[in-house]
Amino acid sequence: MMASTSAAAECSVASSAPIGRRSRLSGFAAAAAAAAVAWLGPGAVAQAVEVRLCAPLATVVAAPAAPAGDKLLTADVAVPRDAPADLGVGAYVCDRDGHWFQRILPGALAPGRHRVEFPLGADELLTSEPNRALWLPDESQVSLRAGLFFYSASSSRATLAVDDLRVVADQPRGGAAPNVAIAHRLLETALDGMSGDGAAHIASGERWCLRAQPQPFPANPYDASEFSLDLVVTGPDGAQRRIAGFFQQPMAERDRGDREVLAPSGAGSFMVRFRPARAGHYALRLEARWRDGAVVAQALPDLVADGVSRQAYAAVDAADPRFFSLRSSGAADGAFWWPVGLNLHSPYDLRSRDALGTRLTPDRGSLVYDAMFDRLAAAGGDACEIWMSSWNVGLEWRSDWPGFQGMGRYNQGNAWKLDAILDHALARGIRVNLVINNHGQASANADREWKDNPWNSALGGPIDHPIDMFADPAALAGQERLRRYIIARYADHPAILGWKLWSEVDLTAARGEVAWRWHEQAAARWHALDGYRHPVTTHWAGDFRRVNPAVAVLPGIDYLCIDAYRHANANGAWRLLADILSDSTVYPGRGLAMYGKPILTTEFGAGSGASPEPCRLVDHLTGAWAALVSGHAGAPMLWWFEWVDQGERWQPFIAIRSFIGGEDLRGGRSAALDATPDDLWARCWVRQGRLLGYLLDRRWGADGSAHGEIAGATVTIGGQVGAGSLRLEWWNADSGELMSTREFYHPGGALALSAPTFARHIAFKLGRAESNDGAAGGTP
Repeated sequence: MMASTSAAAECSVASSAPIGRRSRLSGFAAAAAAAAVAWLGPGAVAQAVEVRLCAPLATVVAAPAAPAGDKLLTADVAVPRDAPADLGVGAYVCDRDGHWFQRILPGALAPGRHRVEFPLGADELLTSEPNRALWLPDESQVSLRAGLFFYSASSSRATLAVDDLRVVADQPRGGAAPNVAIAHRLLETALDGMSGDGAAHIASGERWCLRAQPQPFPANPYDASEFSLDLVVTGPDGAQRRIAGFFQQPMAERDRGDREVLAPSGAGSFMVRFRPARAGHYALRLEARWRDGAVVAQALPDLVADGVSRQAYAAVDAADPRFFSLRSSGAADGAFWWPVGLNLHSPYDLRSRDALGTRLTPDRGSLVYDAMFDRLAAAGGDACEIWMSSWNVGLEWRSDWPGFQGMGRYNQGNAWKLDAILDHALARGIRVNLVINNHGQASANADREWKDNPWNSALGGPIDHPIDMFADPAALAGQERLRRYIIARYADHPAILGWKLWSEVDLTAARGEVAWRWHEQAAARWHALDGYRHPVTTHWAGDFRRVNPAVAVLPGIDYLCIDAYRHANANGAWRLLADILSDSTVYPGRGLAMYGKPILTTEFGAGSGASPEPCRLVDHLTGAWAALVSGHAGAPMLWWFEWVDQGERWQPFIAIRSFIGGEDLRGGRSAALDATPDDLWARCWVRQGRLLGYLLDRRWGADGSAHGEIAGATVTIGGQVGAGSLRLEWWNADSGELMSTREFYHPGGALALSAPTFARHIAFKLGRAESNDGAAGGTP
C-alpha cells in the first residue's frame, strides 16, 4: 500500500513475525507474535508516515528498497506522550524468503523526537529470529528488505510519526583500516568422534565430518576463489588426498501435512565430509585460503577408523564393463548388481496429471521420497532417478523464486532436502541416478526453461543464448563452482549410483562438436574431483538412435542412458517395446553394445505423453524382462511413477527381482531364439553353463490386448549344447513365481524346449544340473 505525507498508514496483521526473546518482548514467544506492517512503498525516501501501534503485537515499518551488502538504516521517529513507557525500536533485514535478522536500540523511546541509526553490515552483531542462525556476510549480500519494528509489552494504539526512513549502502564498521593486515583464522573448529585419547574415531565406511568458521567470512561462501577450505588426508597406506569443504546452513524440518517446511536452524559453517575406506590411522591437515592470498594451515588430531566397511558403492564392473557391481569402500571390484527401479524425477508430475489423469502428489519434498522409497524397496526396487531441477532439489536458479539466490549462490533448503533424500535411500538399499541438469534449462524450445535460467542475459546473466551454456567461459566457470560444491557435499554418499550430466541432452541447444567438447571437459572434471569414483553418464531422448557416437565413446562417459518411448505408426500399430530394447544393444551398426558400456533406459512407458492405458501397462510388465535378455545393465525406469504408486502397480518389480536373485550376467551375451508359433518374441542371455530366457506374445506386447493362452510353444536353443544333465525352470513372468522344474539328460547338439501353456509372457532358466557329470562345451 502506498502512504502519503501526513496520511495514516494502513496496517494489516502478518502471522509469525520473527520478534523473539532477544528483542526483549517479555512474555511474548516468537512463534506466537504477530506484526502490524506499515508498507511505505517503493519510493526512494518515506516522508512523515504516521504509524499506529498495535502493541503488544510488534509493529513493522518496511523501508523502501534496500541494497545488497552492508547497509545503514536511518530515520526520524516522533513519539507521542501517550506512547507506552517501555516502547522499544529495532531494525531488521531479511531476504526474499523472509529469513529475518534484527538488532535492538538499547533502552526505551521516550516521548519526543529521536534520530535512530542502525548499521546493518556484515561486521555488525545481528540476531536471527526465531531460529538463531548466524549473521554472516553471505546473509548481508542476499538481504534485500529492511525496516524498523516497534514493540511493547503494554497494550497501545498510540500513533508514531516516522520520517525520512532510508536504507543506503554502507562501509563495514568492523573492518580493518587501510594497509592494516586482517587476522585470518579458523574459529570453532569441531571434529566428529573426538575421544579422551586425543583422536577422532569413526567406523570404516561411515561419514565423518569437520566444521569450522573462517574469519573473515567470505561474502560468497560458494566461490572457491574467494575462500576455500580443504582437508588433506594421509591414509594408512601413505596415500594422500585432498577433500574440498563446502558451506552448509543447518535446517529444521517441519511436516505441515501438505508440504515440508524448512527453516534455518543455528549457525551456518564450512564443513568437510569424509568416509574412510578401511581401518587404520588417518593423518589430517586443514588448509584455508582467502582471495587476498592468506593461507591458514592447521594440523588436526588423527582420525582412527575401526572395523570393516559395510558400505558399498555402485561402479562399472572391472571384469565386465557392460554391467555394474557394488564394491566396498576402497575395493577394485565387487558383487554383480542389476538395478531395478523407477524414475522418481520429482516429488510430483504435472505431465502425469495432465496426460494420464493421476492425482498430483502434494509437494512434501524429501518426505515424498521417504514414503516412496518404502514402497519401492518393499517391491524389490533398489534404484531410482532424481532430478536436480528448479522444482525439486536444484541448487541454482533465478533469485525471485522461493529459496533461490540467483547465479552463483545455492539453495540451502534444497541442498538439505537432497541430503535427506540420499539418507532415506541408503537406509532402504536404494541408489540414485542423480541428474545434475535437466534439458529445459538450456533449451528455448523443448520444455522451455531458458527464460528462467539466471545465466540468461535477459535476467541479468552473462550469456545471451542457451548454447552459450556449453561454451561460454563464464558459464563453464559457474558450472565448475557448482560441480565442486555438489561433489564436496554429496560424493561420499554410497546412495549415489552415478552423476548424470544432462537429461535428454539432445533436446538442449548443444549439437555436434559443441556437445562433444562440453561432455569431454565436464566428465573429466567430475572424475578428477570425485575421490569416491562414482561413474558419470549423460542421456538422450526418444530411443537409442539419438545417441551421439562422439559423446558415447568418450572415456569419461562410463555408462549410457537412453529413453525407450514408442508410438503408433500411421496404420495405428504400435512398435514392440521388446524390439526397441533389444535393438538398442544389438542393432547392426547402431546398437549401443559396441561401446562396451552399461546401458540404462531411464525413461519409458508407452508414449512420452498421453497413450492408451493397455500400452503403458504392457510396457510396465515386459520392460524389465526384455532388457534383461537384451544385455541392459539394469531394468528400465518407468517415467510414470504416480501411475505406478497410486495404482499400486508394484508387482513387475517383485517379479523380476525374484527371477534374477542370485544370477550373474557378467561374461554372457544376448541371443535370439527360434520359437513357434511365429507370434512369439524369444530371446535369452547366455553364459557358460547358464541361460536366462524370455518368451513374449507379440500381439499382446504391442498394444496390451488379450489374445488368450498359448499352448504347445517350442523354443530352440541353437548351436551345440554340450552333453550332460540339465535343469530347466519355467517362471511366471507376471508373479515371479517358479512354475515347474525338470532335470533331464541332453546328449548334445541343438536343444528344443517345450513351454507349458501360458498367457502373455513367460520366462525360463536353463543350466547344468548339480548332478551333472561335468560334460563341457557349447551352450549353456
